Amino acid sequence: MKKKLLACTAAAAMAVSLGACSSGDSAESADSSAPAATTEESAAADATDDASAEADVIGINEIPVGDSGPQTNDALTVDAVYFQAVDLEHGSMAMPAASESDMHFEIDVATNEKATEWGYEADQFLPYLDVTAVATNIDTGEEVDLGTMMPMIASDGPHYGNNISLDPGNYNVVVTIASPADSFMLHTGKDSSGVKGRFWTEPLTFEFDNWQWDGQLI
Repeated sequence: MKKKLLACTAAAAMAVSLGACSSGDSAESADSSAPAATTEESAAADATDDASAEADVIGINEIPVGDSGPQTNDALTVDAVYFQAVDLEHGSMAMPAASESDMHFEIDVATNEKATEWGYEADQFLPYLDVTAVATNIDTGEEVDLGTMMPMIASDGPHYGNNISLDPGNYNVVVTIASPADSFMLHTGKDSSGVKGRFWTEPLTFEFDNWQWDGQLI
């Protein structure tokens, strides 16, 4: 009698154990298929979010300042463009808000081959420059100080610029760049690290003529 009871008890325990294993296997099988569906849904959601974000991005149309094109003086090649005023993160620097400005005025500065004389590669952005701009109204002779162009970084790289306000009119623009001699030190010893060239001493000027600013941006 006891043997039969023990046998029955063992059989029942085994059945429960097998049932639990079978149930667990089914649950694992069901769970293993769930992440695939979740991953696909997440990917679709991310794609939707990315598309929405891209749809909110406003395009930039850079317009040349005048008809002179890029100008070269000494070791620098400079170009001037403008487009709609942009929001800027600027720490402690004073920077006009986009909502209070007519445009973003951008000065692109790149070195040329002459810069290799003082150890800099050509076609590189040169930091630590003091860049200012003045616009002269061709019709009235009035000079408008556009202020100091600050160093900043956009999605296409570094440049100098600022948000500015300017009355519509026909202008000639002069960009002035002071020597960076007080900001850079040059190796001048008679060893392999020394450079042969020197920075310019007088401020460099770059002229952009016949800028017809009608007060409208496309």
